[in-house]
Amino acid sequence: MSNSAEKPEAECLGDCCGHAQATPSTAASSASTLPQYCDQDEKCDEACIKAAAALECKLACETATKECAGQDCHSDADKLEEKHGHAHANADGHPHDHEHDEVGLHGSEACDNHILAAMEKYSAYLETARCICRSVLASTSKIEKGCAGSMLPIAPPMPHGVSSGHLYRKDRSTVGRRHTAKTTRTLNTEGHEHRHHGHNHGHDTGKHACDHDHDQEQDPDTSKERTAASLSHGDVEKGATTEHFLLNVTGMDCSGCANNLTRAFQNVPGVSNVQVIFINNTAEIDVDTKITSFENAIRLAQRATGYQLVPFSADSQSIDLVLDTRTAKSFQDSLPYGVDSCTKVLKNVFEVYYDPCLIGARELVDRSGGQLAPPRNDRTLDAGHRRLVWVASLTFAAFVFTMPVVVMEWGDFQTIPHRTVLIISLVLATVVQTLAYPEFYKPAISALIYNRVLEMDMLVVISITAAYGYSVVAFGLIFDGRDLETSPFFETSTLLITLVLLGRLLAAWARKRAVSKVSLRSLQASTAMLLDPATDITNEIDARLLQYGDTIIIPPHSQIVTDADVSQGTSEVDESMLTGESLPVLKTVGSSVISGTVNGAGSLKAKVTRLPGKNTITDIANLVEQAQSSKPRIQDLADKVASYFIPVVCTAAVIVFVVWLIVGLRGRRDSVDGAIGTAIGYCIAVLAVSCPCALGLAVPMVLVVAGGIAAQGGIIIKTADVTERGHKVTDVVFDKTGTLTEGNLDVVHEEVFAHGDLAPGTDVYSIALALVKDNKHPVSQAVASVLSKRPCHPVNLQDVVSVPGCGIDAAYNNLSLRAGNPRWLEVDAHPKVLALKQQGSTLLCITLNGQPLAIFGLKSTLRANAPNVIRELVRRKIAVHILSGDIIPAVQAVASTLDISPENAHAECSPALKQEYIRGLMEQGKTTMFIGDGTNDAVAVAQADVGVQIGESASDVTRGTADVVLLGGLDGVLGLLDVSKAAYRRIMFNFGWSATYNVLAVLLAGGAFVKIRIPPAFAGLGEIVSVLPVVVAALTMPKVKKTM
Repeated sequence: MSNSAEKPEAECLGDCCGHAQATPSTAASSASTLPQYCDQDEKCDEACIKAAAALECKLACETATKECAGQDCHSDADKLEEKHGHAHANADGHPHDHEHDEVGLHGSEACDNHILAAMEKYSAYLETARCICRSVLASTSKIEKGCAGSMLPIAPPMPHGVSSGHLYRKDRSTVGRRHTAKTTRTLNTEGHEHRHHGHNHGHDTGKHACDHDHDQEQDPDTSKERTAASLSHGDVEKGATTEHFLLNVTGMDCSGCANNLTRAFQNVPGVSNVQVIFINNTAEIDVDTKITSFENAIRLAQRATGYQLVPFSADSQSIDLVLDTRTAKSFQDSLPYGVDSCTKVLKNVFEVYYDPCLIGARELVDRSGGQLAPPRNDRTLDAGHRRLVWVASLTFAAFVFTMPVVVMEWGDFQTIPHRTVLIISLVLATVVQTLAYPEFYKPAISALIYNRVLEMDMLVVISITAAYGYSVVAFGLIFDGRDLETSPFFETSTLLITLVLLGRLLAAWARKRAVSKVSLRSLQASTAMLLDPATDITNEIDARLLQYGDTIIIPPHSQIVTDADVSQGTSEVDESMLTGESLPVLKTVGSSVISGTVNGAGSLKAKVTRLPGKNTITDIANLVEQAQSSKPRIQDLADKVASYFIPVVCTAAVIVFVVWLIVGLRGRRDSVDGAIGTAIGYCIAVLAVSCPCALGLAVPMVLVVAGGIAAQGGIIIKTADVTERGHKVTDVVFDKTGTLTEGNLDVVHEEVFAHGDLAPGTDVYSIALALVKDNKHPVSQAVASVLSKRPCHPVNLQDVVSVPGCGIDAAYNNLSLRAGNPRWLEVDAHPKVLALKQQGSTLLCITLNGQPLAIFGLKSTLRANAPNVIRELVRRKIAVHILSGDIIPAVQAVASTLDISPENAHAECSPALKQEYIRGLMEQGKTTMFIGDGTNDAVAVAQADVGVQIGESASDVTRGTADVVLLGGLDGVLGLLDVSKAAYRRIMFNFGWSATYNVLAVLLAGGAFVKIRIPPAFAGLGEIVSVLPVVVAALTMPKVKKTM
C-alpha cells in the first residue's frame, strides 16, 4: 500500500483488519510499526461507521452526564428526562436525542443524528480504504479519566442491526445478519473485531477467503474448541460468554406458531435476540452460558411448544461422510488439524465441520477413512419436507379411522345393533383423538402452561374435546338405560380432526412449494470438472470436494459450479438467473464467473475462489432469508389482530351456546339434554370453523415468494419493510454518475499548466496519478485508468484525505495539493474550465497551492435502459429527480436527454445537500426512493424511505446501507416497484379474505341464518377454505420481467 494514507494515531487492536490480537501493553509499543492501511483484503465498511456512531453517541451522553455530576443542573422534569432519554448537543455540535433504558443506561444503538454525523465524517475513509476503527480508538483513547481515576467506559455493546429510528422512518439491519450475530463483540480498547459489524472483508473482494487469516502459526488444538452449532465470544464488560445458535424447527404452521416459539425462548433466562422464521422453519438465539446452557434452553422451549429443535452451523464448511462405527470412533478421537467436529446425523452418516483454509475436502475424506455420503436436501427444504411427511401421515391415519365412523353414523345398518355401532365408534374416535394429541393438544396445553397464552390450536382443542366429551357422556348414559334426544356424535370429532389436518397438510405443502419455488440454492451445481495440474487430466468430481485454488474446466453450455476467476478461454455467460439481464456477458482471462450462471458456447478454465455453500448463491440466499426474518410493520398489525382472535371467538362461542340453550328450552320447549346437545353442536361449529391461519399466513407467505421472485430477477431485497413502502413511492431520486450513466467515464480532454513551485522536469501526470489512484470515485478512477497506462510513476504524497462531494486533499513537498470539482477548488472562473463546462464535460481539476496544475475533461454515456426507465416512471405519475455532485452543464445535459424537469435536476450536491433534499421531500409527505452506486451516496440512501444501490458485481450484495441491491441495472427499479405493488395487493387481499371468511363462517356456524348453517362435522373444512385463497394469491405472483 502507498504511504500516502493518513497515519493512524492508535493501534488497530484485536482482530481488526485481520491483524493478530494485541494487548494494551503491546499496542502502544507497536504503534510505530503499524501499516498505514488495513490489509488489502480487510477494509471497513458502512457497518463500521454505525459502530463508531454508537461509540461516539455513548461518549457524548457520558460527557454530558459527567459535566452535570454534583450539580443541580436540571429541573425535576429534566432529571426524569435524563433517566429515560437525552436531548442535547455533543462536542461536535450534533444534536443528541435518544432513549435510555429503565435504569438510565445508554442503549446499544446510536441516536439518529450521531449516525448521520458519522456517515458524513467517515465516508471519506471508505473511499481511501482507511481503517475507521483505528481513528475511533485513537480519539477515544484521549478521553479523560473519571472521578475514580479509571477510564470511563467507552464500549457500548454493538447491536446486531443499527436502527435509525424516527428520522429514517425505518429499521436497517446490518448486512449479513446471520453472520453478524455469530461473533457479536464490544468495541473496546482491549480488542476489537470487525466481524461483529456483519461484513466479511475477504469475501467482499471475491478472492480467497483465507489469504489474510492464517499468517501466523496456530495451535492445532484451538480449532477443536469451536462447536458445530455455535461460535462463542466473551463480553469483556459483562464478563459473560454468549453463544449464537441457528436452529431448524419442525412443527410450525403459521406466524402464530413462530410467536409462540419466540415467547418460549424469551421466557428462558439467559436467552436473547430471538428470531423465528416459520416459512423457512429456522430460528436464531443468543445464549448466555453463564446463566443457562444451550441444551437447557432447547429443552424448555421444546417443552413449552412441542416443536422439534435441531441446531446447525452456518460458519464452518460441512461435509457428510459414511463411516463405520470403529472408523468413526477412531476419527472422532483424533480429529485432524482444521476439523472442528464430527457428529452422527444418520445411521453410519456423520456430519463433519472443518475449516477449508486449513484442510481440503478431498484430504479430509482420505484421512477420515470413510467415503462421501449422498448429498442431503437443503436444510430449509428438508425441514419443510419432514413437516409435510408428518402431517400427511397423521392425515392419512385419521382418514382411515374416521371413514368407518362416518359410514356407520350416516349409513343404514339395521343388521348391526345400535350399541355395537356406538362401541366401534367410541374405539375408533378414541384412536383419532389420540392422533390429535401431538398436533393439537400438546402445543396448545404447553403454550398455556409455560407461556401463559392461548395458542391458535386451543380453538381446535376446545371444539374436538367438547364433541368427543359430550359423545362419551352420552354413550355412558345410553348404556345406563337412559333415552337421549341428541345421540352421541363421534363422527363430529373424528371428521373435525381429519379435515383440520387436511387443511394443515395443504398449508405445509404450500409453504414447501413457496420456498422451493423461489429457492436460489437450487442453482448450485452438484458436480465439477476438476483439472489435475500434474497430468493435465480432467475428472468429474462431487462439487463438495472442491478446494481453494483448484482449477476447474467449465464446458460449453454448462452451469458454473462456484465462483472462480477465468485463467484461460473466452466465452459469453448467461447471468440472467441472478441479474435479470437476458444478454450474455463476455468473460475473458481475469474475469470473474459466478456460481449458478450458465456458460455459453466457449470453454473456460478457471481457478476456484469460493467454495460451494459459501459462494455468491449462498450470499444472496442468506440475504433473502434475512429479509424474510425481519418483520414489517404490517405484520405487527396482523399479530395484534391475531392476539384478539381467540378471546373473541371463544366469547362468540359462549354467546352462541347460551343463546341456543335458551332457544331450545324456552322457544322450542326441547328437553334439557336435547337443548344442551343442540347448543354444544352450534358452539363446536363456531370454534372449529374459525381459522386464524389465513391471517397468520397473510404476510409471511407473500413475503417469501416476493423476496425469492425479486432475487431471481436480480433484485436483492434486504429488509421486509421495502415491500410495504415500495408501493407508495411518489418520488424517485437518482444519482447521475454511475447510476443514470455508465460507471466508466472517458477522458476526452487534458490540460497541463506550468507551475512555478515545481522543479523543472517534474511529471505532472505522476503527481496526478498518485493523487487519484486509490480514490474510489468514478471520476478519479477514470483518470487513474488513463494515467496508469502511461510511463509515469506515482510520487510520494502526504496526508491524503478524501472530502466527500468535493475531492481529494493532500500535501506534496509541503505544498497544498488538491483535486476535485472546480467550485471547491475556486477555479470555476478559469477560461479553460468555463470552455469545458460549456461542452457539458465532467471536470477533475488539480491545483497546487491554489493555482491550476491540470484539468481533465470527462464524458459519460447514459445507461442503455435509462430513457425507458425514466419514461415508464413518468407514465406511472412518479416524479423523477437527479442529484449529482457534477457541474451544472453536465447534469442539465443528462436531464434534457431524459426529459427530466430542470427544476428536479440539481448539480454540485454534496452528500449533506442530497440528504437535505430528500428530507425536504419527505417533510412534504412524499415517499422517496433514492438510487445510487457509491459510498458517497450512503447518507442519501439511508435517508430515503427506500434506499437502493446499483451493484456492478455480485459481491456488492454484502455491502452498503441500502435496503435493496440491483444486480441487473436500472430496469430493476421498475421490477422492484412491480414486486412491491403485487405483494402489497396480495397482503391486503389476504387480510380482507381472512376477515370476510371468519365473519361469515361464524355467522353460518352459529345459526344466524335460519336455512343455511355449517354442521359441526364439516366445520373442519374451514381450515382448507380459509387457507386456499391465501396460498393461491402468493403462488400466482408474477415474475420480474427480464430486461433486454
